[in-house]
Amino acid sequence: MIANFKKIIALIAVVTLIFSAPYVVKADDLYATWDEYVSANNLSGYTYNDITDVIEAALADAVSAYEGGDSETALEDIKIIKNQYWGGSGFKIAMQKELASASKKTVEADFTECNSIIKNGGTSDKLSTQVDVLVADLRLAANSLDGVEVEIDIVEETDTEATALFNEQYYATWEEYSAAAGIADSWSWNDVADAMSEVFRTAKQKMADGDCDGAYDCINDGYYGYYETTGFERNAMGYISGARKSEVELQFSACKSAAKDNDNDDFANQTDILRTMIRTDANKLDGVSDDGTETGTSTSAAMATFIACFTIILREGFEAILVVGAIIAYLAKTTDKTPEERKRQLRPVYIGSVLGIVMSFISAWILNLVKLANSASQEVIEGVTALIAVVVLFYVSNWMVSKSESEAWDAYIKGKVGDATKSGSLFALAFTAFLAVYREGAEVILFYQPLLSGDNINMVWLGFGIGCVCLVFVYIAIRVLSLRLPLKPFFLATSILMAVMCISFLGGGIKELIEGDVISMHSPAWVSWIPSNSVLEVLGIYPCVETIVPQIILTIITVITFVYWLKKNKKIKEELKVQKTAEASNTKENAG
Repeated sequence: MIANFKKIIALIAVVTLIFSAPYVVKADDLYATWDEYVSANNLSGYTYNDITDVIEAALADAVSAYEGGDSETALEDIKIIKNQYWGGSGFKIAMQKELASASKKTVEADFTECNSIIKNGGTSDKLSTQVDVLVADLRLAANSLDGVEVEIDIVEETDTEATALFNEQYYATWEEYSAAAGIADSWSWNDVADAMSEVFRTAKQKMADGDCDGAYDCINDGYYGYYETTGFERNAMGYISGARKSEVELQFSACKSAAKDNDNDDFANQTDILRTMIRTDANKLDGVSDDGTETGTSTSAAMATFIACFTIILREGFEAILVVGAIIAYLAKTTDKTPEERKRQLRPVYIGSVLGIVMSFISAWILNLVKLANSASQEVIEGVTALIAVVVLFYVSNWMVSKSESEAWDAYIKGKVGDATKSGSLFALAFTAFLAVYREGAEVILFYQPLLSGDNINMVWLGFGIGCVCLVFVYIAIRVLSLRLPLKPFFLATSILMAVMCISFLGGGIKELIEGDVISMHSPAWVSWIPSNSVLEVLGIYPCVETIVPQIILTIITVITFVYWLKKNKKIKEELKVQKTAEASNTKENAG
């Protein structure tokens, strides 16, 4: 009996070993779980960069398997790497909790693309390129989680056709350079990067010679004479990301700050970083790798124009729609139900929005007329407009939260609605709508101008049209959802939205003033770790003291005022409750 029992146990063990072997340790030493890898290598502690190192090596094995024709093993390896190494190590959860949600989604999309390439029989080179993208995204997240300050691999400064031209004469603008080079009608983004590299080289030489002002002017030439006027900025924002555009803009500011400080070493380093960023983005826009070979991810000029125009109107319009839509939904929800009264109160907001659009065109026309478009003056105007919007948004946000209790709103309606909606409060709402539309509208028009002068005008209008249709649906969603919400959640949600936009406009406005040379930028270690991504870009959060500190102060003030109004509303609610109880008691006594 015992002998038979031992045989049964041994048989179970053999069967278990056979069926579990493929899932415990693979032939290429890829362990089935992260815990098994840690145990096998006696790791007592590790960083997220350590995890990335292991994932990178494992992905290299998957690529090798695919090159050898073993698609099944490659797919299985990537599955284990995603679920067990990235997921099982806690890396994925840390990204979800501590980084912007876009980071986790990007990595998930990278893994999905790797699987798709294998399943669809893509080339091993394409898989290798996608794996490099995946590792780069993981490395970026690991550096953020580990608090590692990343040093950019500086692209080597090489001579190009632009070098010979700049040796003869300095070209302050792309218009001058492209005419001299004979490429005014046909050029690539790397042609622009070549010319900008020479502008930066000239800046470094001037700085080395002790000409700080000359170096400073060269950086401005690179920004206003090339980066903006060629449409590089707009295409980078549309085809790469808005966060990348802001990252490059702040790098321009970092160069100018180093020039102001007369720090030759720092200026040379910051300028090399800027040159590398420009070259990297030019390669992405042209669809080539760093060594000049095609990556297979290039997009036609027409499609790039469409993406840029669609993204620009959607991004800028979304910020305006959030503000205007919330104001209109608020008035529609709180005004008297008679159509005449509702039209009377909504009319100023619509007028403010339309005036914002009209003034956007007028401002863009004036800026071009007096040669201030794509100049520091344009940045200053945008910055000042944003800061005015901050003041008005802060007022409106506090006014809304002060009426968040239905009892507080009823008391306000009974006592003050007649005067307030005719003057102060209604004007503030209309002025807020005007500022939101004007700020974003002017920026859209100025962004579109270089694109309208190109060869793909139809794609410009197509991108604009589809973007506007999307914005209409956003507006309708805000109206429909807001009307279904109870009064208190609606008021609180609207006031919080206004407060968030207030903080966003504050950061964006100060950044514009930095770009307009009104304020110098500083990015010490305690803020330089802030990553660049789409979420933080919308929130107006950038890695510089000049934006972060005011935003922190405003956030503290906002929280304090919110708490104050919520407590006051609660007090009003309690007082009205006591008053109603007393009135009910008096009514009962009189009836008796």
